[in-house]
Amino acid sequence: MAAETWDVVVVGGGAAGMMAARAAAVEGAQVLLVEREARLGGECTFTGCVPSKTLIEVARAYWHARSAREWGIVSDGLAVDFSELMAHKDRVVDAIAADEQADAFAGTGVTVRHGRAEYLDPNRISIDGVEHRFDTTVVATGSDPALPPIPGLRDIPHLTNETVFSLERQPSRLLVLGGGAIGLELGQAFNRLGTEVVVLEQEERLLPIEDRDTSAAVADILADEGLDIRAGWTVTGARQEGDRVALVAGDAHGDAEVVFGDAVLVATGRAPRTAGFGLERLGATWTHAGIAVDEHMRTAAPNAWAAGDVTGGLQFTHVASAEGVVAGRNAAGKKATVDLSAVPWVTFLDPEVGRVGLTEDQARAGHKRIEVTTLPMAQHDRARILGQTTGFVKLITGPRRIIGSTGGGQLLGAHVVGPSAGELVNEAALLMRTNAFVGRLAQVPHAYPTMGLGLQLSASQLWPLGRAVTGTESAET
Repeated sequence: MAAETWDVVVVGGGAAGMMAARAAAVEGAQVLLVEREARLGGECTFTGCVPSKTLIEVARAYWHARSAREWGIVSDGLAVDFSELMAHKDRVVDAIAADEQADAFAGTGVTVRHGRAEYLDPNRISIDGVEHRFDTTVVATGSDPALPPIPGLRDIPHLTNETVFSLERQPSRLLVLGGGAIGLELGQAFNRLGTEVVVLEQEERLLPIEDRDTSAAVADILADEGLDIRAGWTVTGARQEGDRVALVAGDAHGDAEVVFGDAVLVATGRAPRTAGFGLERLGATWTHAGIAVDEHMRTAAPNAWAAGDVTGGLQFTHVASAEGVVAGRNAAGKKATVDLSAVPWVTFLDPEVGRVGLTEDQARAGHKRIEVTTLPMAQHDRARILGQTTGFVKLITGPRRIIGSTGGGQLLGAHVVGPSAGELVNEAALLMRTNAFVGRLAQVPHAYPTMGLGLQLSASQLWPLGRAVTGTESAET
């Protein structure tokens, strides 16, 4: 039987792979999309964004119902049915996954096959032992949870984002390794559902990639909710003691403790999935950080592109999708370039954490002069109405070349801790991407009383009238 021949073969059916396949097909290519699992969708659909945000939303509703007595809502007798919660999560996942399966590609020029893919040479690939030929290819194999080299950790039962959503029983005490987005999102959610949660983060602060003001606000919020936060603690050992797990941990001051729980969630990052695909026979090069690509998402192999988590870049679904579009178009003969200059991202805590651009530390290191404006949520009318006055809107601006701070200058970074923060940073990202004056945010009337008004009020502080209205001062250095 002769090997089937394709213009483009895409390996990996997550966000990057699906978008790459669609983009290549739109350009007229005959595309084969290969996914090893039984369903398309990848980590985001089944073990990432969709199940985690569903769990977070249920926990948010339960938490606010329980704490709404001051609003006149009495919730005595409210309880969590964990099995029904997980069944609800499954229903949401199934509904979203249904839009991503092979039928959705019918008539698009994309053929979907499920099986194990392995490159045989730069123009041949095996799928479950069946050979296929191709002109070009896109590698979009994703990533796996990364386990830190803690003695004993691999020998004890542990959860990752790929297994935590299969729990049948709610943990009574959960130990979370990692104070980044995944660890904090799930830690807060389980705590709100009634689980006792301990978070151990090796860095000196939670969310260490975020602005320092963001980290401080989040630490206060979570501590107030009852999470046991151990920032600056290093875990040096793990063991099983009866039906409990034990982590040996210590801080920089020499304090040490054995922390016990009935479950451990490892949330210390993800590693690009590069092993077992025959990438060396394809001609791509990679390190532990991922497959090396250029601004066109091209690998070291002249007929191969890569996109998404496997490249080791920003690990967000929207970034993977953007990279996938560029990789797919270029595999079909175009010369597109990926632009990640203004990528927003959100940590789905409650309240949310949104960011686009530079932190204040990064801005100070890279610019001679910056201006920082901050609007506390306690001065934001919508936040007051919602009863969520912890947090802020923080804008970091700098002068433009030649014209300086005319019109408010350029937006270097925006950081929001508060309700709907993820929606607010999208507007800030648009401002950055279009290179518009920051003053546009202050000039455009924002509907009252919406959360988006916080961006306008924060930007207005760049002028005397705005500072008078908000009663705040911007900081220029």
